[in-house]
Amino acid sequence: MQNDWDKWQAALADPSKIGTGKLTIHPGEPWTGYFRVRRKGGDWEPVQFWRGADGDWYATRSGRPVDREQIEDLFLWAVKQPISEEAFDRAKAGNGWADEPERPAASIGHNSGAEADEYEALRIEWLGEREQALAFLKKPIASKEEADKAAIWARRLKDIANRADKLHADEKAPVLVKARKIDSKWRELREEPEGLQKLLKRHQLAWLQEQDRIEKERVRAAAAEAERLRREAEETLSKAKTPEAGEKLAAAKEAEREAEYRRPQAGRTGAKTSLRTRRVGRIVDHDTFLASIKHSQEIKDAADKACARLAKANVAVPGMEIVEERTVV
Repeated sequence: MQNDWDKWQAALADPSKIGTGKLTIHPGEPWTGYFRVRRKGGDWEPVQFWRGADGDWYATRSGRPVDREQIEDLFLWAVKQPISEEAFDRAKAGNGWADEPERPAASIGHNSGAEADEYEALRIEWLGEREQALAFLKKPIASKEEADKAAIWARRLKDIANRADKLHADEKAPVLVKARKIDSKWRELREEPEGLQKLLKRHQLAWLQEQDRIEKERVRAAAAEAERLRREAEETLSKAKTPEAGEKLAAAKEAEREAEYRRPQAGRTGAKTSLRTRRVGRIVDHDTFLASIKHSQEIKDAADKACARLAKANVAVPGMEIVEERTVV
């Protein structure tokens, strides 16, 4: 004869077989044994099912009796989570679960009994989880229960980060709305004058370029005249040091000063514009250019990023290979 505990024991030995073969689930037919259930965001609760001497089914949840009309739904919810009698007794006594990190205790007397500020409450939760998790990390994992605990802890910490993101966004939202209104108010005065200023400067380009051409032509002519006067002064000086020779030498020096380039400008002090020369690179041969700079760190970093994108897309090109790395997700 089949023992009332057989199905629970088989399910506990291999939970993957629940719902198949001898462990097929039939409505209205609970199994005698120990299980657990958890609502979203809540803690696990120990559940027990057994058949009474009267042939009826009974159940408890966290030590509290369950109404008979709710037993079937509770079993269908709990059946995929069988637990040992030891785990049941431990949880029922309020000592938590071996595969679940303990919830950090709340700070005693925090906020004088009033409801904690959401940020402070979440921060207290985080600090408690961090303290326990860091202590857990000091020793290697030696059992499945500890591995399960690490996985659950990681998910719990991710949940803290997600809640922090939401609270951060909620707190920041009114500020962003106000900031957008301020940006909209000032956009015309901040952006349009700057844009028009750039148009006005660009509008001067042709005139300044023409002035630059005229100035360079003047410089060439002035330089030629200065050279002529210098030679003439040297010829006069070679004959005799007369007042006329001194005057010619002075005239030559003045002509040389006049031959200096004067950058064309517009405007006045504090509002001047002029031509500026800047260096702009232009690639004329991509293959040669890339070969010349391939050893620079900037190019290596860019190549690493491109390689990572190709590997993610499972596309290998010459010069790279795709290596599978195992990570915990």
